[in-house]
Amino acid sequence: MNETKPIKTKQKKVVSRNVAIALGTICIILLAGLGGAMGYYTAQVNDKDSTYNDYVSSHSHNNTEFTEYVSTHSHTDSDYITLSLYATDLQSQINSLEASNLTRISLGESDNRPANGTPYLHIVSVIVNLGTKTAYSCNLHVILYQGNTIAKDTYVLLGTIFGQTGISTTDDVQYSGSALTAWTITTE
Repeated sequence: MNETKPIKTKQKKVVSRNVAIALGTICIILLAGLGGAMGYYTAQVNDKDSTYNDYVSSHSHNNTEFTEYVSTHSHTDSDYITLSLYATDLQSQINSLEASNLTRISLGESDNRPANGTPYLHIVSVIVNLGTKTAYSCNLHVILYQGNTIAKDTYVLLGTIFGQTGISTTDDVQYSGSALTAWTITTE
């Protein structure tokens, strides 16, 4: 006994017409949205391109100006070093002119040996500060000699001497012993 079984066929599922219309409508909306997005971003890119091109055109002269400047103002490292050394030298000269610079003008010096008193060197001077800056704690350094021997090594306090001014001074430096053979007087 052979029994044959009936073959079952699958039935095709049919989508309803409403579903097909809804899917079609969604596709159209998506395509319209895609088209709108493409249009919007294309406009944005074009605007950025325009802004970039405006920037490049408004700044392109800078490269030309730079090239022209370099071609007319080219100096070697040696030139810059020479100019730097020259500037340093000038600054040094300015500093030395501004610095206090004491100069002594001798108006007279005499070895005095009174009969009944202590011998002394009488010093009359004008001290001038040739610099523009004030000199503080100024002194006359006085060294008195009796032959090859230093009879006295001392300082005469002058005080402060302002820039580009001078003072006059009369001082007596006392010593003991025989007459002086020499002396040195310097400003400090």
